[in-house]
Amino acid sequence: MGNGFLTWCALAIAILISVVFFSKKGVKNNETIIFKYMLITNIVESTLTNLIVLVAFTINSNEILILLNRLDVITIITWCSLMFFYIYNVSKKNKSKKLILTFVFINIIMYLLALILDVNIINSNGIMDSQGPLTILGLVGAIFYIIAMIITVLLKNNNQNKSKYTPLYFLIILIVVVAILRAVIPEINFISLMISFINLIMIFTIENPDIKLVEELIENRKIIERSSEEKSAFLFKMSQGIREPVHNIDREIEKYKNGSKTKKDTNIIINNIYSNNQKIDYLVNDVLGITSFDRSNIKKSESTYNIYSLLEDIKRRGKTYIEGKIDYNFSVVDNIPTELYGDKIKIKQVLMSVIINAIKNTKEGYVHVDVSSFTKYDVCRLVITVEDSGCGMDIVKINNILEQDLEITEKEYLKIQKLDVDLPLSYKIIKSLGGTMYIKSDINKGTELIITLDQYIANHLNNKNSEYLLNIKRVLIVDDKDSEIRKIKTNLEHKGYDVSVSMYGDDCIEKISNKEYYDIILINDEMSIMNGIEIVEKLNELHNKSKKIVLLNKDKLFIADHYLEDGFDDFIDKTNLLEELNNKL
Repeated sequence: MGNGFLTWCALAIAILISVVFFSKKGVKNNETIIFKYMLITNIVESTLTNLIVLVAFTINSNEILILLNRLDVITIITWCSLMFFYIYNVSKKNKSKKLILTFVFINIIMYLLALILDVNIINSNGIMDSQGPLTILGLVGAIFYIIAMIITVLLKNNNQNKSKYTPLYFLIILIVVVAILRAVIPEINFISLMISFINLIMIFTIENPDIKLVEELIENRKIIERSSEEKSAFLFKMSQGIREPVHNIDREIEKYKNGSKTKKDTNIIINNIYSNNQKIDYLVNDVLGITSFDRSNIKKSESTYNIYSLLEDIKRRGKTYIEGKIDYNFSVVDNIPTELYGDKIKIKQVLMSVIINAIKNTKEGYVHVDVSSFTKYDVCRLVITVEDSGCGMDIVKINNILEQDLEITEKEYLKIQKLDVDLPLSYKIIKSLGGTMYIKSDINKGTELIITLDQYIANHLNNKNSEYLLNIKRVLIVDDKDSEIRKIKTNLEHKGYDVSVSMYGDDCIEKISNKEYYDIILINDEMSIMNGIEIVEKLNELHNKSKKIVLLNKDKLFIADHYLEDGFDDFIDKTNLLEELNNKL
């Protein structure tokens, strides 16, 4: 009677947990999917145990009891394996498909053994029990997976919340308790109740599906906004890049107008104009040119790679070549799609070659690597800039690199295999991948090299246009200084603020015109296109209610009151930027 009561309790608990879990709309991730199957297995196992009790005390058919016991052992092994996969999922950042397939194969072997091993059914004097090889298989299977879970936790490389492992700790304790109780009271089956109890604990330790869904949607909105901000920053950077050669051309024209017009001087001016014009042409057509997103020119690849892992590896390897006083800076935007289709090996060879070349030719000064991107449809354009202050190259050497035959020779193929790739071969490889390369260099002044490469995107963000009212302060930073933006943004996000960025005054005005709401708007007074006073005047014309704080240099603090009269709510001294920021907010 006690046995039947406990097994029915186990089934009732399993059904109740399942109703609570499945009735709520939640996010699908590995944890919730595994837990879903654990709940289903729990219900099946509890049902089988109740059927065993019913058959034992009604029709008492040995054949049916043996069949039900076989199925029960299979479900117990299945539940234990699912528990292992749950622990493995929360413990490991990088999952091994080979290891997972190995455990699936072990499960299949145990299932087959469960169907053929003998079992001795004991059903007398009120005692319902089973003995023999089948029972030992179930016990060995459970112990095997518990040991595997313990080893996985000991070797974990994912900093998960410790509560994730609470079910495992309880499972270990309950296994010991159940083993003792089974030895003392063999007529009582505690296994079903134990499984239901572990599932009950898990529903409190697993990611809350409702909260997780909201968190993912918030994160998704941040990713979308960050992508937009990075694109604005990229376009701003490119526009600044175009201004420089335009300014240089204007300067050369003035030289020609006002200086001597000897043939030598004229040739120098013409060469400088030609060089700057080449950069403008490259930036406009090859980097920014939307029409050059010709899918037919993209070299298709079946293999994918993680662009961030690749760049991190290149950054780390580049550091090993640094000698002396060189400022090695490696900047990567965070809006690049993580998985791209492409030839990872060749891309790595080219970038390592270009960076090592820059480092070796720079005795002191800097080597800066900047990786940007923008996407259109399912294509991501990588824009990689490597700039150094090294010895530079003359125009003859540059032309020899950029005007050579693009066919890769047999000797060069051998170089590629040995990872011995120089700049001329790097150029050939980039062209063979459907990319472009631009080189601008001056003797003793340094080199700027820009690579563009279009890659298909392997996966896409699932954007959902959902708005949630959340008790999070929203801050808009209006500034065109990248280093200042990053400093403020990092500080505020660390304190829990929801931060957006505008690098142009017009972009800020457009956001407010489109009914974007911000609690606070931080505005840098000195911006190249529209200053702080002009921005705040337009915001006030839109009757914007946000708190507007101006960021002032030290030499303007004495007229800070004038900024308050013109519409700002407060000001911050940029000399003590973060300290002032935290005090004001």
